[in-house]
Amino acid sequence: MRLGWFLSILVLFPAHSEELDVYHMLNHLDNYGNLDLRNKPYTSLPPGTVINGNLNISKTQFTRLPKGLDIQGSLNAANSSLKTVPRGVNIRGFANFLGAQIEKWPAGVKVGGYINFTDTPLKQLPPRFRVKGDLSLMRTQVEELPEGIVVEGNLYIGGSKIHTFPETMTVSGNIFLGGNRINQWPKNLTLGGAVAP
Repeated sequence: MRLGWFLSILVLFPAHSEELDVYHMLNHLDNYGNLDLRNKPYTSLPPGTVINGNLNISKTQFTRLPKGLDIQGSLNAANSSLKTVPRGVNIRGFANFLGAQIEKWPAGVKVGGYINFTDTPLKQLPPRFRVKGDLSLMRTQVEELPEGIVVEGNLYIGGSKIHTFPETMTVSGNIFLGGNRINQWPKNLTLGGAVAP
């Protein structure tokens, strides 16, 4: 009886979480400079952290990335508690936020590949937003795309609240509507591929 009660307390109160300092970071780096914190108890990194490879914070309690974070590879924050990405963060590869808690994407964040916002509470993108790969807004709370948006890959909007497009937009690949009905199309649409219903 007492053991069952103790185990239920452990479930209610997970292990203590903490900032990962520079010294403990070495324990999680591989030979390629990748930092894998998936399922680890850490909640933050020091400001100005430079990752020479990929950063994986999926299934962690990270709520924000540190200021000045520089990731020379890609970021995987899938199913994490991540809510805030500050201006000035640099991600050389792709950024995967599937199932994270991001509501607003700020201007001034550099991402060198695709951005996946699928199944996030994202509501807003910055003006003249540019993506150097695919952009997935599937099952987000986004209602409209910013004027002058440029997507250098495919655009996925199925399950979002998008039903109108801005006056000017560029998609170098295909637009996948995923069942969304568009009531207003751009006057100036540059489309490299096709539109899939």
